[in-house]
Parts: sequence; structure tokens; C-alpha cells
Amino acid sequence: MPVVYIHIPFCKQRCKYCDFNSYAGLDPFHGPYVRALLSEINFQALRLDDIDAPSIYIGGGTPTLLNPLYMDALLAEVYRWFSVSDAAEVTIEANPETVTKEKLVQLRRAGVNRLSIGFQSLDDGLLKLLGRKHSAQQAVSAFKDAREAGFNNVNIDLIFGIPGQSLAGWAVTLEQAASLDPEHISCYGLTVEPGTLLEREIAAGKLQVPDEDLQADMFAYTMGSLAESGFEHYEISNYAKSGRRCRHNLVYWDNGDYIGFGAGAHSKIGSKRFYNTANPKEYIESIGARGASISEITDLSTGNMISETIFLGLRKIEGLDLKSFEARFGRSVYDIYSAQIAKLAEDGLLEQDNGSLRLTDKGILLGNEVFSRFI
Repeated sequence: MPVVYIHIPFCKQRCKYCDFNSYAGLDPFHGPYVRALLSEINFQALRLDDIDAPSIYIGGGTPTLLNPLYMDALLAEVYRWFSVSDAAEVTIEANPETVTKEKLVQLRRAGVNRLSIGFQSLDDGLLKLLGRKHSAQQAVSAFKDAREAGFNNVNIDLIFGIPGQSLAGWAVTLEQAASLDPEHISCYGLTVEPGTLLEREIAAGKLQVPDEDLQADMFAYTMGSLAESGFEHYEISNYAKSGRRCRHNLVYWDNGDYIGFGAGAHSKIGSKRFYNTANPKEYIESIGARGASISEITDLSTGNMISETIFLGLRKIEGLDLKSFEARFGRSVYDIYSAQIAKLAEDGLLEQDNGSLRLTDKGILLGNEVFSRFI
């Protein structure tokens, strides 16, 4: 049962830190792009054996930049071809400056039942530094509008480790976000990605590289603070109220199957991984010419799948379920990576607990170091 992902690559303005497949200034392509998406959904669904879809996620880019009628049409097409239960999780990403209560009501009526709002910060100076188009007040207003529009499952995205951000300032943002009582909060440490405007400004001396030690302190503070606010830390960057984990993303962390539609969207079905042409114009043209826009297909080896299952599973705070792993691959994880696991356990980064291999508190802070041992 693959979960469904739909990529909307359009933005008002690219943020300084962004390396996602997103583009500003392509408003005339909104209509043609949605028509291409509808064609691709139709084309690919006819070729899938299993068309149950336990969740749908619309990401970007900024999906809420589009007219809600486009979302209505896209979701109707997914429901037409996929078996989507009434209990399915249907998420859309939103930027505060692109939503109104009326638009949110329309999205709710179209079938969206989970909203992920990109706050990133509640400090206007840091928002400007990141190149965000909204203010802290707009972010709070967007959340309140979502509640009034009927959304009872809302995620807030936040970033820490921003140049010039203090631990005290991060604590204030975290407290303000938690006080809104969302069902879910995602907290990401800022990464300086190659080719971004943020990287260029740092190289030019306009900004400082995020302080890794301070970022680690912020991460540790986040875990304690959100636990006190009633949030369960269930994945390295994600915290949820009881019963409100993101079901869509859990499929990724369990290395399950997913089908992606849109420019640059990735899919994995069984041992095959494929992804679409990234450029929206080329995507539209290729869909019109041949119904699909796949630019590369990879056959994953058993070794690839084992490695991915381990490091994705370790992202979950509960860790990698050892019995599930053995049932899936016919081998114990210790048979394959005994030396690596022993060394990581000796260093205090990994532990076995309740039938799972999981990161320790220290391992959570040094997750990338742990994951690299299994790649």
C-alpha cells in the first residue's frame, strides 16, 4: 500500500536556506502544471497493482500558493484512482502569508485534514534573515485561522541554529509555539546546503556559520522543553501529542512504499526507486508527450534496502524493531553489522531495548555519525 505524495514546486520567493525543488516567478505555469499532475496520476495509477493509499501528502514548494480549486481537482483524481479510507491522513504544507481562513475552509472541504505550517521562527529579525515572507504575527494568525476553519490536526515547523539566534531566543520561540497547543511540532537544525543564498552570504562574510555546539544545546533543550509541554519525541526532529504522529512520514522511516507525483517527485515501490524530471517546464512537456516524466529508475539491491531500513529505522526514537527486520530480510541485523553495532554501543551511541536497536540520548545528538556506519 504506497502512500501518495504530490509535489507543488512553486513559491513566492525562495528562502535563503532552501535547496528543495522549488521555483519562484512561475505563476503562469500553475494551470498547466496541475493538468499535467492530473494526467500523471491517471497514467501511473493504471500501472499499479496495489492502489490502496493510507495517506496523502501535498508538499513543496508552497502548495497553498495555488488556487484551492486546483487542490480540489487533484484530491478528487487521487480518490478516483486510489482506495482512500475515511480515516486517511491528508496533509498539505502551508506558508502563513499564502493562507486565509476562507482558503483554509476550502481546503478542508476538499478533503485536507492535516495542515503543516512553516513558521520556522517567531522572531521577525530571524525570519527576515532566512528570507521568509511572513511575520511572526502572520504565523500565529494562520494557526488561529486553521483552527477556525476546522483543522484539528496541525503541525508547526521550526528551525533552530540560525545565525545570530541565542538559546534564550530559541526557548521563547519554542514556548510560544507550544502555547498554541498544536498536535505536532517539527524542529530542524539549520543546515547550510551547497548552492543556497545562505551559503553564499556565509562565504561572503555577511553571516556566520551556525554554531554546532550551540545547535546541540538547542536540540537538547528542545527535547526537554517539549516533553514538559506534553509532546512525545518519536523521531529525531519530530514531536507529537498522543496519537498524532505523522502517519505519512512514518512510512518513509519504516522504508515502506510511496508513489510521488509532480516535478522531481520520488517513488519507491518494492525494490524499484524512480524519480521525475525536476524542472516544472520539462515535466509538463514530458507528461504531455508520453504520460510520464520519469528521469531515472534504480533497482535497489538487498544490501541497499538493508542499509536504508536500518538508518531510517534508527531515526525513530523507538528504534529499529529487530524481529520485523529479521522477518523482512531473513537475517538478524547483528549478522550483518555486528562490528559496527558493538563499536557504537561501546561509544554510548546505540543500545538494545525492548526488542529494538535504538539511539541513546547521546546517539540522538550525534545521529548522522551513527547513520554513516550503515551506509
